[in-house]
Amino acid sequence: MKKKEVNECPLCLKCNTQEYSQDKTRAYHFCSNCQLIFVPRNQLIHPDQEKQRYDSHQNNEEDPHYRNYLQQLMNQVLPSLEKSQVGLDFGCGRTDLLAQLFKAKDITVDSFDLFFLPQLKVWDKKYHFIILSEVIEHLREPFLELQKLRKLLLPQGKIFIKTKLHPNRKDLFDDWFYKRDKTHIQFFNLSALKELGKRTNMNGPEMIGEDLSRFTAT
Repeated sequence: MKKKEVNECPLCLKCNTQEYSQDKTRAYHFCSNCQLIFVPRNQLIHPDQEKQRYDSHQNNEEDPHYRNYLQQLMNQVLPSLEKSQVGLDFGCGRTDLLAQLFKAKDITVDSFDLFFLPQLKVWDKKYHFIILSEVIEHLREPFLELQKLRKLLLPQGKIFIKTKLHPNRKDLFDDWFYKRDKTHIQFFNLSALKELGKRTNMNGPEMIGEDLSRFTAT
């Protein structure tokens, strides 16, 4: 297998990249081909440290703020769905709360999380839709992961991606709160999302909510 270049873009896999920003702990590179900003892969924290960070999250089913966040997400996604459809909450975290909320709407959702709910059966199923809520910015190989998820979609299936879009100005990026989380390792804008759609044979992105994009399988 070809060894990956440190500066290879994890989305378009090209090396048309240059250092864009730097803070006390890591650098951020910009891909001139797709406009993704990413942390070089030799500067990522260890998976054990990543897990510790997720363990510190206060996302639980009794938290009204977390429940409200997922309720709003579901309400944004529902107009794109039909009853009796089956979906996947990919990167759900420690709880299947989003699946529970969808169940009340007669929509079945499976839950998968690499650290907390690694249910391997999901890779043998097909889905009408897949949701990645605050997930894609964490993935170490975002293109390859989305390519795998794309294969799980039924015809005309949809992928919903919620992530903050990076400002298209370096001075704003330098002070951007979203990059301070060390588990956030790449940052999309609309151009990068379009590249993702093109490379995975999906139409989109269509913005259907704040920081929420919809892709449809071709």
